[in-house]
Amino acid sequence: MVMLLNVLVIMAVIRRPMLQTNTNILLACLAVTDAMTGLTTQPLFISWKTFQLIDLKNFINPFRGVNFTMRALTVCSCLHLMLVTCERLIAIKFTMHYHEIVTKEKFKVAVISCWVYSVTSEILRRFNSTIMIADLLVALVLICCIIFITSAYLVLYVETRRHQKMIKTQQLPQEEEERFVKESKALKTTVYVIGAVVLCYLPMAFVLFSYAMKWQVSPFLKPFVRTFAMLNSFLNPLIYCWRQKEMRKFVFRIRTTQPVHPAN
Repeated sequence: MVMLLNVLVIMAVIRRPMLQTNTNILLACLAVTDAMTGLTTQPLFISWKTFQLIDLKNFINPFRGVNFTMRALTVCSCLHLMLVTCERLIAIKFTMHYHEIVTKEKFKVAVISCWVYSVTSEILRRFNSTIMIADLLVALVLICCIIFITSAYLVLYVETRRHQKMIKTQQLPQEEEERFVKESKALKTTVYVIGAVVLCYLPMAFVLFSYAMKWQVSPFLKPFVRTFAMLNSFLNPLIYCWRQKEMRKFVFRIRTTQPVHPAN
């Protein structure tokens, strides 16, 4: 279900020209990581826990790859969220230079870099001598992600309020007002997406912080924390569809057959 919803979101952006905005393209890239979660992490996690439940210890180890995929995809999702936030920041704060700064070539380089960084940090973790470096890379991404997104949205909030006051006090061109409304709607969509990510990953962040502080964490919490983190991959496509009518129509389209009337 998770993979299907995210694949439909990706297809909607590819097939509908109306949806091919820079924000939606980046959200489609985020949907790729969510689809990968549905394809790899969730089946591995379910299989791992099933074999644990029926006490088949010899079959458990192959499924421990769930930790590898979950960490890699979590880092990749965070990096994609930073890209989405950065794109919104440039669109609203630096409107006049937007098309000079944001290009398809830069998009490709940024997205590929996200995947390379995520996979490399997890490969380094496979070697005992580089576990500390790998953990440091992951921690650095998560900390930078939180700081950057928080700072960016504070700036965006101030800038949005300023634009709203300008529209009320000045007679701006109709085109300018329409552009601002469109950008504000896209901004709200990304806020909901990031809010869902924070809520889903907050328990995991708390558990990881507890490990770092050497606090006791109940082993029964781990499955729930992982499940909550994976829930985000299901919520994201629902948010996209809720916020965008065109995408909702594509993903949840209902085919109706027209009645065929016999010829007289």
